Amino acid sequence: MALKESAAAFGSSYSEEVKRPLASFKERLAVVDDNWVFGSLRGKNLIGVLRLVREKGKKERHKASIYGMYVEPSERGKGIARKLLAAAIRTAKKLRGLRQIRIGVVTSNAAAIALYERAGFVKYGEEEEALLISGKFYSEFLMVKKLYRSGLKGSKS
Repeated sequence: MALKESAAAFGSSYSEEVKRPLASFKERLAVVDDNWVFGSLRGKNLIGVLRLVREKGKKERHKASIYGMYVEPSERGKGIARKLLAAAIRTAKKLRGLRQIRIGVVTSNAAAIALYERAGFVKYGEEEEALLISGKFYSEFLMVKKLYRSGLKGSKS
């Protein structure tokens, strides 16, 4: 549903994802050391989801990214996205050595941009023509939230 209803909010497409085997989704949703999935339920229905993924490479372990933030249209405006984002940030702050969380957001998604800015994310760039959907290009703002500073060499303590 999310990939059809909010195509510009995702880097993947419904036509790509529908072809993937079920095992690939189980792997993506598995909670392991560097991958967390947060969800919101209304009864037994999943109405909101967000994924936090920490970089695996030795030189990038200080970074994580948020992917797949989505809230069902009928549930928007109720604080669900804010709570999902807050849970991801709380988790990220507990991870030793993690210093920043990144996210890409379509420049036309004012509600999402405002949500991320309220949570402390700042824009650091813009990728023009980041997504091509049905013959139309969409640009994305690149945003980052610094978690805390340390005394590491090269930091801005």
